[in-house]
Amino acid sequence: MSEKSYFERRHIFLINKEFQGRFAAFVITILIGYSFILLLFQKLSKSVSFPLMIPIVFGILIIFIGVASIFYSHRFAGPLFAINRATKEMTKGDLLIKIHIRKEHNVLFHQIAENINNISSNFRESVLDMEEKLILLSKETQNLSEKMANSKSKNELASQMEKILKIEKELEAIVRPFKVC
Repeated sequence: MSEKSYFERRHIFLINKEFQGRFAAFVITILIGYSFILLLFQKLSKSVSFPLMIPIVFGILIIFIGVASIFYSHRFAGPLFAINRATKEMTKGDLLIKIHIRKEHNVLFHQIAENINNISSNFRESVLDMEEKLILLSKETQNLSEKMANSKSKNELASQMEKILKIEKELEAIVRPFKVC
């Protein structure tokens, strides 16, 4: 078995190199921007005596970091919103929904969307199979019903018929909430 031990897995820090690299670049960019703004205000504070300089510097830094965070987090918010919306619809029984992630978004979001789409597709196929079985069961129920009308041992056939009808209703209840075609 080629799987790594628990201890070895817990010490792998680069799980998604592309995402983690971009995030590190974002943090470094924020720190460089922070340093630049701080340096600018230090030079400005030497030339101007202003007692409120520190609160102004911190306010501008908070705004700068906030705006940068909003722009960067937008790259995650879109795919997460699409995945959340699609999975909500799937929980309501809509198995026709597909998650589409834009090409420029992270590969990880594409993989998650593909996995969810595969789950939905596989489940949809299962539900379609159950619907087919339900149709076959209904036909068999009808045939048995006709045989009961012509048979002499009606008690035995009636008991069998009740069991089949019960199964048919259970299958119908399972299949009913899902949209598959």
